[in-house]
Formats: sequence, C-alpha cells, structure tokens
Amino acid sequence: MSRPSYTDGVSRRHPLRDQFEVGRRREAFFGFLAGAGIGIIAADTWVSPWLGVPGGLLAGGAVYAIIYGYETIMWRKHHG
Repeated sequence: MSRPSYTDGVSRRHPLRDQFEVGRRREAFFGFLAGAGIGIIAADTWVSPWLGVPGGLLAGGAVYAIIYGYETIMWRKHHG
C-alpha cells in the first residue's frame, strides 16, 4: 500500500498552458528590447539627450505591458 504524497491533491496545469506562459514572457521581453532601443533613440534625438535611457526604458516597459496584456486577453478568449 502506497502512502499518499503531497502532490496527489494538487492540480497541475496543462502543458500547453506552461508552454504559453514561457512564450508570453519571451515575446514580451523581445518587445521590451525593441521598444527600449527605439525609445532611447527617439527620446535622445527629439526630446533631450538626458532623457534617452529613461525614455527608452519607459517605452520598452509600455511595449512589454501591451504585448503581455494582449497575449493574456487572447489566451482567455480562446481557452477560457
């Protein structure tokens, strides 16, 4: 007779959900890198040389949030 283990009552997520979570973070991170690069160039060129990096990080963060939010909404729309 086997003893019940700690994980017997714990529900595990579907492997597709785990794959989606990894992909969503990866895509959002790549979006952050592209947004940060563009934001640094744009802020440095058209706003102020002192706002290049902060402006780029702000733009990258905005792109990250948009992609992460969009992917979440689409997952919930198609998979509940």
